[in-house]
Amino acid sequence: MLEVFNPYILLGIGVILIAFEAIITSFILIWFGIGFIITALISYFYPFSDGVWQLAIASFISVLLLVLLRKKAFEKFLESDENISDNFLDEKGFGEIKNQKVYYKGTYWQIDGSIDESKFNEGEKVIVTKTHKNSATISKK
Repeated sequence: MLEVFNPYILLGIGVILIAFEAIITSFILIWFGIGFIITALISYFYPFSDGVWQLAIASFISVLLLVLLRKKAFEKFLESDENISDNFLDEKGFGEIKNQKVYYKGTYWQIDGSIDESKFNEGEKVIVTKTHKNSATISKK
């Protein structure tokens, strides 16, 4: 038999767990902290006969909140207000023909199959209009 916990001790444990959550950011300890706080409120109004029941109720509430709300909390707190679709490779720019490939933004790209490679000379500067997968669409400068 475990001695009954004072509701203020349960409240303190809950606050400490929530404070640790701010450091760890795993969205796990916050639910246990809330479970202990709810158990402290229950203990304040309803006298328990054993501390094991207090811990069992705190654990049950915590696991229930964890299962039901953790995913929703992740989605809410980790969602971005802006949809950033910055693809720096999918921009127009200047490249250079090297070894029968296009050297563009530090990468060698295959010349798009629909373009006649014989029109371009080694070392020639070209305009890269599009990159897709491993090939680049180019045109004369």
